[in-house]
Amino acid sequence: MKQILDTKTLISLLERKDNKAYQYLYERYYVSLKALANYYLRDNVQGEDLVQDVFVALWESRYKFRTENEIKYFLYRALKNGCVSLLRKQKLKAKYLHEALSANVEEDNFWEKVLEEDVYARLMSAIETLPPQCKLVMQLTLEGLKGQEIAERLQISLATVKEYKGQGKKILQQQLKGRGALLAIVLIIF
Repeated sequence: MKQILDTKTLISLLERKDNKAYQYLYERYYVSLKALANYYLRDNVQGEDLVQDVFVALWESRYKFRTENEIKYFLYRALKNGCVSLLRKQKLKAKYLHEALSANVEEDNFWEKVLEEDVYARLMSAIETLPPQCKLVMQLTLEGLKGQEIAERLQISLATVKEYKGQGKKILQQQLKGRGALLAIVLIIF
């Protein structure tokens, strides 16, 4: 039995964390959210889990919704982000599993890879602290894009790309002082 709630009542119930609001939204959006999750993930169990996570995120959200469309957008955006995150994790797991199975990794190579991943994780962590545009330029540089390609993608001038790269490099150098190997890598990459 599907009930119908007007927007004002729904918003009011959500603000009070009333179960009626969540039940209504669950009944209204669960099937389409699950179908979409299954389409992207190709896994019914993961799709169900992800949809449940989306409703938990809604429950935990402190956002003050004004319309049902905002709620709907929140649900679908949370689902999309969850799908993307899961697919990235699966892709990464598959990559490492394939590498581990296809090659007899010697002990030395294993520890080199651990060190490489640690350095990369630290570098990415440092990049996360950069101002948004600097961060984006540095991430695109790490993806192998040239300055002109970055400029075209971000629709900014090449000079601006160089300026952001310079600012990012300077900030990273300051953050990574005392970490010689990591600082050397930053200087080589950028």
